[in-house]
Amino acid sequence: MTNKSVAQICALAAIVALPTLSWAGTESAASGSTKGSASSSGSSKAKSKSASAVVAAPEKLQESAISGDIGINVVTAYYSRGVIQSKHSASFQPYADLNFKAFEGDGFLNKAVFSLGIWESFTNNPGSTATTKNWYESDLNPTLALTFGKVTLTESYLMYFSPSDSFGDFHGLNSKISYDDADILGALALHPSLTLLKELSGKAGSGTKKGEYWELAVTPGFSAGAVAVTLPIALGTGSGNFYTKDGYGYTSAGLNLSYTLPVAKSFGAWTANIGGTYYNLKKSAVGGASTNDVVGSAGVAVAF
Repeated sequence: MTNKSVAQICALAAIVALPTLSWAGTESAASGSTKGSASSSGSSKAKSKSASAVVAAPEKLQESAISGDIGINVVTAYYSRGVIQSKHSASFQPYADLNFKAFEGDGFLNKAVFSLGIWESFTNNPGSTATTKNWYESDLNPTLALTFGKVTLTESYLMYFSPSDSFGDFHGLNSKISYDDADILGALALHPSLTLLKELSGKAGSGTKKGEYWELAVTPGFSAGAVAVTLPIALGTGSGNFYTKDGYGYTSAGLNLSYTLPVAKSFGAWTANIGGTYYNLKKSAVGGASTNDVVGSAGVAVAF
């Protein structure tokens, strides 16, 4: 082979290799490798880093703006604001709530939540001749809750109906203001609230005219492992002939235990509850035959 032939072969090899060398240098620069293509393992690591750099990080999942709960309670007697509704036998009271978080922020208004709740009461009702005589009550309650710091203002439009014709239709406006005192009292927090119910049509009380119901309540509580303990205490009074006699209506004090059930979180947060409530009643105001009564309750619920 002549020197000319050798030179031609070398020139051809250089031309073929030039694109390969050029691409190798470009890849090394893009990956930030200071070793270039000195080793195959170094090139592989550089490719891995380059690939991971261009993959966008997944967005953080946002908390759902929709929540709710479904449950049922069984009570040995049914009192509503101190007025006895059913004491013939146990009352079964299923309910459901759907909540829509419309706003949440750090300004003067911290949170706005719109809720739609339904509540039912079924009991043995021998005094009714209706086909649905055991369906004592059906309620629909649209609600707007506004939170300003530690204070929450809740406005509800109450609609009560009786499929068994046990009472006439009722409409009322319920206003409640509550305060979260946990930062002040810690484990001894009382969570006080003040409620005003104004009767718009029909009656929720025992009087004969449309009046107002006032309630002052506290709900202290604590947790013991998977068990939550609450001690609700309420004082109910009436004005404008809400009760048969204006003024004091009743006082109630309860003990409720709620146990978190061992159910997978993907199925919601399940709880079982049991409790009791003592009532001191002013018969001349609320009616009925009892001055003192104790009501037992038990139920199960799921929140999502």
